[in-house]
Amino acid sequence: MASSKFSLEEFDDKLLTCPVCKGIYNNPRILPCLHTFCANCLEMWRKGEVQFTCPTCRQLVRLKGPDVSSFPSSFYINNLLDFRAVHHSNAKRLRASCGMCESDASIEGTCGDCKLLLCGNCLTGHGNSPALKDHYIIALHERKDSGSRSKFTRTQYCPQHADQRRTFYCQPCDKLVCQDCTTTEHQPGPNHDPQKVGFVAQKYKDELQTLVGKGLDTADVLKRTKVVVGKEVTTISVNCQIVKQEIKEHFAELRAKLDKEEQEVTEKLAKMEMRQKEPLTKEEQELEERLQSTEEELKFCTDILARGNDVEIITLRKQLGGRLDALSLSQIQHEALKNHVSFLPTVIISNSELSLTCKPLLITEPPIESLPTNVIFTPKEGQVLEINPQVTVMSSGGQYVELETTRTSEGAFQAVWRPQTLGQHEVGVTMEGEGSLCSSISIDVGTNNPVLKFGQEGSQQGQFNEPRDVAVSGDRLYVADTFNNRVQVFDLSGNFCRLIPIQSASPWSLSVLSDGTLMVYAEEDIVRLSQSGEELHSFSMEFCSSSGGLAVQRSGRIVATDRDDHCVLLFEADGTLVKKVGGQVKGESEGEFNEPFYVCVDRDDNIIVTDSNNCRVQVFDKDMNFRYQFGQEGFQPQDMSMPMGVTTDSRGNIVLANFAWDSNDDPYQTIQVYRSDGTWVSTISSNDDKMETPRGVAVTNDGHVFVSGGTDHCIRKYRYW
Repeated sequence: MASSKFSLEEFDDKLLTCPVCKGIYNNPRILPCLHTFCANCLEMWRKGEVQFTCPTCRQLVRLKGPDVSSFPSSFYINNLLDFRAVHHSNAKRLRASCGMCESDASIEGTCGDCKLLLCGNCLTGHGNSPALKDHYIIALHERKDSGSRSKFTRTQYCPQHADQRRTFYCQPCDKLVCQDCTTTEHQPGPNHDPQKVGFVAQKYKDELQTLVGKGLDTADVLKRTKVVVGKEVTTISVNCQIVKQEIKEHFAELRAKLDKEEQEVTEKLAKMEMRQKEPLTKEEQELEERLQSTEEELKFCTDILARGNDVEIITLRKQLGGRLDALSLSQIQHEALKNHVSFLPTVIISNSELSLTCKPLLITEPPIESLPTNVIFTPKEGQVLEINPQVTVMSSGGQYVELETTRTSEGAFQAVWRPQTLGQHEVGVTMEGEGSLCSSISIDVGTNNPVLKFGQEGSQQGQFNEPRDVAVSGDRLYVADTFNNRVQVFDLSGNFCRLIPIQSASPWSLSVLSDGTLMVYAEEDIVRLSQSGEELHSFSMEFCSSSGGLAVQRSGRIVATDRDDHCVLLFEADGTLVKKVGGQVKGESEGEFNEPFYVCVDRDDNIIVTDSNNCRVQVFDKDMNFRYQFGQEGFQPQDMSMPMGVTTDSRGNIVLANFAWDSNDDPYQTIQVYRSDGTWVSTISSNDDKMETPRGVAVTNDGHVFVSGGTDHCIRKYRYW
C-alpha cells in the first residue's frame, strides 16, 4: 500500500477550503475539469439541473448518475481532512487516554480502521503487528522507528465482502474488486479480467505521463506566445509615444494657426492606439487565462502522479486522460503585429491608410471597403460658394465617382463615401464653372476583414458542423449548429454561453421571438422551444419536400420556405396553413421561385425571400401578396449569383449573403447591403479573410453583421454600417 508523509509545516487550511462555501471541504468531489467542491455545494449549485457549469472555470458539466455522488471523491483532500481532524482533536484533548494501553501518554496518532487514538508506543506496536500492517495509520509527527510509517491512504473495502480490501481492478467492468470477488462475480473469463491494482495503475500512469508531456509543450507555447503579445503591446505604446512626440514637434512650428488641428490629430492617434491595442490586450488576457487554467490542470495531474496513489489514478484516469488529451490537441494561433503608426507633416497614416488631412480637405476615418467615410471640405477664408461643390473619387482602376455634398453648421461641405474597390484613390473637390477647389489627395482603401471569427469543425462547445443559420436577440447570438443537432448561444464577442439540444432533427433555420422563446425549422418539423430547450409546441409539415428558411411575424404567424417544392408557406402560430405561394420557374415571373432558400420579415412584417437560382430577392406584404423584386445575375458588386441568408436592420436596410463567382469562375462570396426599396448600398468581400459558403446572416444594433460559414464551420462578424 502506498504511503505519504505529512508534517504540520506542510499543512495549510487554504488547501482544504471549498471555493463555493469558503468553508472546510465536506465530502469533496472532483468534476471532469479537475476542480474540487463539497458535494452539498455542488447540489445547491446545479439547482436540480442534470447539466450545469463548473463554479470556477464555467466549463459545461453533465451528471453521470442521479446526483453529484456520481463524481469521484478526492482521495487527496480526504486524507488531508483526516490529518487535520487528528491534529485538532489532539490539540483539544491533551490528556486523552490511549485507546490500547489506556495510559495518559501523549497521543501521537490514530488508526482509521480501529477508530482508536494511539500513544507513541502503541502506534509503533500497531504498525509492527503482521495482522494490522495494512491498517490506515495517521501520525501527527514524522516517526523514525522502522515499524511506524504513516500510511496516509484511505482503505477501500469491498461493499460485498466487508472484511476484504479492494486490491484488484476488473477492466471490462471498470470496477475495483476484492480477492473474494475474483472468485465469484468477477472470475477471470471472456467478460472479466481482474488484475492487481498496482499493475493496472502503472500502465495508466505511463499513459498519463505521456499526456502530461504533451500538455507541458502546450503550456510552453502559451507562455512564448504570451511573451510575444506582451512585447507587441509594449511596442505599440512606445511607437505611439514616439509618433505623439513627432506630432508635437511639427505643430510647434504652426501653433498659432493649428492648435485645433493638433488636438484633433492627437485624439485620432489615441483612438488608433486604442484600436490597435484592444484586440491584442484581449488576446493577452485570454492567453493568460488559458495558461493559468492549463498550469492548474497540469499541476493537478502531476501531483496525482507524484503521489503514486494507485486507487486515485485508476479512479480519475478517464477525467485526467480527457483533460490532458484536450490540452495536447489545443491550437494556439497568433498573427504577428504588422501595422505601425507613423507620422508625416500633413498626414497620419496607419497601414498606408490616410486617416486625417489638414484643411481644406479632411477625411475623418481610414477608408475601408464598403464602409461609410466622411469627406469634409472647408472653403478658404473669404471664399464664397453659391452652390454646393462635389467630391470626386478616382480609383487606380479608372473608376470615377462624384459625391454630392451637404453644408454643415460650421460652413464646411460634407460627403459620405463608401469605397467599393481596394487600393489607391485620388480624392478631390470640384464645382461647376470653378474646376478644382483644392489639391487632391492620394488615399489607400483597406479591406473590410472580419472584426471577429470563431469556431471550427467539431462537436465540442464552440465548434460546429455546417452552421446553417444565425439570429441575434439582445446581447446574444444564436447559431443553428445543423448537423450537431443543436443550437449554441454566444455573447456578441463570441464567448460561449450555453447550448440547446434539438431532439427531433437537424435545425436548418431559427428565429428568436420577443418573449425569448426559440422557433426552429428542423427538417419537416417546426418546433417552439424554451430557452432551456423544453419543447413548447410543434407541428409537422408533411407536405414539405425540403426544409429551408424560417421567419416569425409580430402577430406570431410563421413563414417557411420549401426549397425542393419551390414555394413559400404562411402558417398561423398553431400550424394551420394560411397560404402557399410559388411554383418552379426560371425567370422573372412574380411570386414563383427557383429554390427559395432563406426568408425574413421586416419591421412592417413584409416578407423577404431569397430566390436563389433566379439570382433575385422577392418582397411580399404580410399576407404574402407580391410587392416587388430586385437583383440580377452578373459580376458587378451589386449583382447576385446565389443569394442565401437575408435579414433586415432597424434602418430598414436589407442585408444579404451571396454566393458569387467572378468572370474567371473564381469564388467571390460576399455580404450585400440594399435599401428597403432594393437600391444597392455596398458589398463586403473580405479580401484577406475570405468567406466560405456564407449561409445565415444576423445584424446587431451597432452596425455589425454575423454570417455563418458552411464549409469552414465558423462564424464571422463584420462591420457593415
